[in-house]
Amino acid sequence: MPFFRSKMTEPRIFQNNSKAKIEDVSGPWIEVDLDAVSHNIKQISRFSRTRLMPVIKANAYGHGAVQVARHLEQMEPVHALCVGIVREALELRESGLKVPLLNLGQYTKTEAEHIVALNISQSVFTDAVAWLDRAARQQNRIAGVHIKIDTGLGRVGVPHHKALEFIEQVANMANVRIEGVFTSFSEDLEFDKIQMKRFQSVLSQAEARGISLGITHAASSAAVLAYPESGLDMIRPGIMVFGHYPSVEEWKLKRINLKPALTLKARVVYVKNLTRGDPIAYHQAYKARGDETIITGGIGYSDGYPTGLAGRAECLIRGTRHSLIAAVTANHISVRSRRDDIELGDEIVLYGKQGKEEILLENIAQLSGYSEYELLTRLHPLLPRFYS
Repeated sequence: MPFFRSKMTEPRIFQNNSKAKIEDVSGPWIEVDLDAVSHNIKQISRFSRTRLMPVIKANAYGHGAVQVARHLEQMEPVHALCVGIVREALELRESGLKVPLLNLGQYTKTEAEHIVALNISQSVFTDAVAWLDRAARQQNRIAGVHIKIDTGLGRVGVPHHKALEFIEQVANMANVRIEGVFTSFSEDLEFDKIQMKRFQSVLSQAEARGISLGITHAASSAAVLAYPESGLDMIRPGIMVFGHYPSVEEWKLKRINLKPALTLKARVVYVKNLTRGDPIAYHQAYKARGDETIITGGIGYSDGYPTGLAGRAECLIRGTRHSLIAAVTANHISVRSRRDDIELGDEIVLYGKQGKEEILLENIAQLSGYSEYELLTRLHPLLPRFYS
C-alpha cells in the first residue's frame, strides 16, 4: 500500500519516502481504496450515460487530491476535474496532472496569470474575466472559461436574466474562449426544474446569436440521482465518487451501488484498569462504574474527528465494537473495553471496516450532527494517506 502526502505540507523526514509503511505511523492515518473509487465512477457513468467531471475540491473530500486525481485521470468516463480554489488547481498542475481542470472558485489578478500559464479553465461571472483576457494577451495564449449562471441558487453566478449580455461580452474578448456554461441547482426537485428551464432559455438565446457555448453542465451528485434529465453534456459528481450519497434519503434509496473508499484509523496508545469511581477526562467527566478496562486512542478533534460522541458512537478494535466515553479531546479518545487482549499499537477503526464489523460514516454523521461532507472535508490534510 503506497504512502502519499502532499508535498506542500509534508515534513522533511517523509519527503521522497515512498517506502513508508502503516506500521511506521504513530498517529492517526487514512487508507483510501482506489478500486472503490473506480467502482463508483463506473456506477455513476452507467447511471448517467454522459461525460463526467468529478469534483475533487477540499482535498478530494479528505481523500487526497493529487493521488485521487492521478487515478481519475486514467479513467475513460472522466472528461475533466473540478476544484474549489486556485491553490488546489496549482498543486495538481505542479504535480504533473495533465487532465483538464476547472477552478470553480474566485481568483485574483496575480492568480489569473498562473491560471492562464498552467492551462486551467476558470469559472467566470463578473468583470474579473478581464484579468484573464489581459493575462492571456500578455502570454500570447487563450484563456479557457466556463460561464456560471445563477438560475436560482443565489450563491454566485450571472443572474439568468442578465446572462445573455455577459455571454456576449465574454464571447467578444480576443484572448478568451468559452469552453462551457453551467449552473448549480438548489436540490429542491420542483425548483430545480424551474432552474433548468431558465438555464435552457439562456442557452437558446445565446445559440440564436451564433455564440458557441462549449460544454453545458448543471448536475452535481444530488441531481444525478434525483433529476437524471439534467445531465446535459456533462455531470459534476462529488461525494458519490467517494462512496457516499448526497442525502439521507438517497442513502436509504440506494439508486446506485456505491462503495466507501476511506477508512480512518488510529492506534491504542494506553490501556488502564479502573475501579469503581476512578475518574477519566477533564472535570472528571466519566467515572468508572466498577472494574473497567479503559483504552486511550490516539486521535482527536484536531485530526478532524468530531466531538460530542461520548456515550453515543463506537469504534472497532480487534473486530469488536467499543463505546466511546468522556469527551473527544484534541488528540485522544477514551474507550471502554470488555476485552483483556487489547495491546498498545492495536489498530482502531473510526470510519470503515474491520473484520466483519463496520462503522458507517452515515451513522457517525447522524450521531454527531455533521453531514458526511463535513466529516470528510474536516479530516486534517497532514494525516498520512495510504492508497491501495
